[in-house]
Amino acid sequence: MWKRNNKPQTRAHVMKQPFIVYILFLLICARSFGQENYRGGIVYGPKAAFNISAPEGWVPDNESGANQGMPCVLYPKGSSWSDAKTVMYAKIASTQFEDVNAFVAMAIKEMQKTRGTPKEKIASGKTKDSHSYFINEYPATKSYSQWERVAYVQLPRAVAYIVLSSRDEASYRKDSGALQEALKTFMYLEPKTDTKKR
Repeated sequence: MWKRNNKPQTRAHVMKQPFIVYILFLLICARSFGQENYRGGIVYGPKAAFNISAPEGWVPDNESGANQGMPCVLYPKGSSWSDAKTVMYAKIASTQFEDVNAFVAMAIKEMQKTRGTPKEKIASGKTKDSHSYFINEYPATKSYSQWERVAYVQLPRAVAYIVLSSRDEASYRKDSGALQEALKTFMYLEPKTDTKKR
């Protein structure tokens, strides 16, 4: 029995509710499907941007590292940014650096007290779109327990870098190849300029 102030449901109203539920279900499924299959991330800077895809068995995440200033982090499937034994993150250097060698020299100087001297240029090559890169290795020290390697990419008027960081040497040796796999997908994106007249 309907209460006095309730209007009886029409056939159109009855049909509308399941239809809305069905549409919402499709949207949720489509979103989940997209997240499962989209393996890329875009890193933006004031002078440049680039796109990379996660290596096989890895996932990209544009939320977990955001509070730490890391717009694109990656880690192996089945783990998370906080608990993975190896992670990667991608950034663009400060706008004061347009030359990769100047940026690396500054980074080494700043890290030398805690990190020691890195193994420089242990690998080099070209990204998917033919930008030159080289990789430095930063072994763990007494004052810094992480094992890391960093790929530095020279872009037009900017420097991109991707860091692979492991909690221990065994994980580093096992996962270090993922960095070069990510570099194979690296694509520079030209910054957009507003050409519209105001």
